[in-house]
Amino acid sequence: MAATYGLADLADRSGVSERNIRYYQNERLLPRPTKSGRDAVYTDEHLERLRLIGELRDRGLKLKTIRELVTQQHPQRTVSTWLGVDETLRVPWSDDRRQLMSRDEVSALVERRAAGEHGVIGELADAGYLTATDNGDWDVPSPALLDLALQLRAAGIDVDISAMMRDMLRRRLGRVVDDSVRILVERAGAGFAGRASPDELATALGALRPIARETASLILAQEVDRALRSLVDRRAPRDAAVAN
Repeated sequence: MAATYGLADLADRSGVSERNIRYYQNERLLPRPTKSGRDAVYTDEHLERLRLIGELRDRGLKLKTIRELVTQQHPQRTVSTWLGVDETLRVPWSDDRRQLMSRDEVSALVERRAAGEHGVIGELADAGYLTATDNGDWDVPSPALLDLALQLRAAGIDVDISAMMRDMLRRRLGRVVDDSVRILVERAGAGFAGRASPDELATALGALRPIARETASLILAQEVDRALRSLVDRRAPRDAAVAN
């Protein structure tokens, strides 16, 4: 025999308040219960639906979008499809992850790169490469960028300058990426994000990830080369005039 629940029992089992359960019913997110006399009777279907709504809300979906998903003819299939796309989009594009490092670990890294110079850790913290935590460790948003900053410092480029370059690149590349994603969604196959199945989307993104990284690195290198050549060309006539 299928399990049944009263409103209070359903609220207790699902962790959703009675008020919100009634609200979900009114908003057509949750099927209305059957009646036993004057009492509302809920089933495992209602319990599973509440758990599903909670999961989708945790992923940031609006109630309007959730209603569109769960009121389809085959809601579980529709939600599974959406979750498949969502998981595909959530796969990170970079292997560089925020990391918690001990003070000894940071000191050892700085020692290797800065040959025992004093004040380097303070410079890195001021520039946002490190943030002190309450327990004495260091929060490192990007270990790779931290290491690159130390390499640049060893080459004569101060930490504050590398931080300025980092922030400028992030701002400008952020705008480029926003525009690129918009073009992909609107123009690629007239359905890259609309008609594609989760498997098709995963395949497309799998091909795009390494190509996007390689393309960005190549274009950045080309632009650095162009800028440096331009700088040399502008200085050459002046240097020649000084020599004469």
